[in-house]
Amino acid sequence: MKWRIRSIGRYYDANESTIVYFDSCSGDTHLLSDFAAHVLQQFSDRPLTTEELVNHISQSMESGELAVLERSVSGVLEQLVALDILQRD
Repeated sequence: MKWRIRSIGRYYDANESTIVYFDSCSGDTHLLSDFAAHVLQQFSDRPLTTEELVNHISQSMESGELAVLERSVSGVLEQLVALDILQRD
């Protein structure tokens, strides 16, 4: 399954544990975790599979954490779809 961002929004980081994300397509503003914002920032104008996202994000992590990362990315993707920020392709 591939995932696509609905529109490239704007990020506001106040150096706290959450990021403010403004969705320019819908006009909605969301509070995202640092991790959710990091996942979202991996998208550009092309859809990505969950595997592509995990592989890209895992480059900066230890290999033993891959299973945890896969579950975390999947959970974040579902939350971003529920917020209408991402869509399944």
